[in-house]
Amino acid sequence: MNRFAIAIGLSAWVAAAVAGLSSVALAKVEQTKPASYKGLEVTVTGVERSSTVALRDCPPGANSIRGLTKPGEEFAIVNLSFKVTPAFKETIVKKPVLLDAGGKTFQTAMSFIDPGSQPEYSCGFAYRVPEGTKLGRIQIDTTTIDLTPFDRK
Repeated sequence: MNRFAIAIGLSAWVAAAVAGLSSVALAKVEQTKPASYKGLEVTVTGVERSSTVALRDCPPGANSIRGLTKPGEEFAIVNLSFKVTPAFKETIVKKPVLLDAGGKTFQTAMSFIDPGSQPEYSCGFAYRVPEGTKLGRIQIDTTTIDLTPFDRK
């Protein structure tokens, strides 16, 4: 590849990144009131879309791998913040499930590891979805949170 082709490719990548950041900033403007799940206060802080993602455990630790999409797919990343309340008792917390606007479910590869280890933390749960999927809600076991105010698609 010559320098000109590399420069054009880099310029396109920067433009896409800037466009992505502006949509991410818009999606993070709203914030819901916390939902409660087994002594954890759960708040949606935003939704992002991306073709690549770092897949980490929650709370974030050293375990991380990269995820890539196929043509026609994207990652919908639902950012959640957690606050451990005095009512929390050490337990297994199920993986959150994403539901689109029509009720179709999507699974995440990310897991909770020792959810009571930190008093507060944030995690981005990534879901591989068809491009343009309208999001409906996220569900952790019996707790459901509406995502429609955050979905800009």
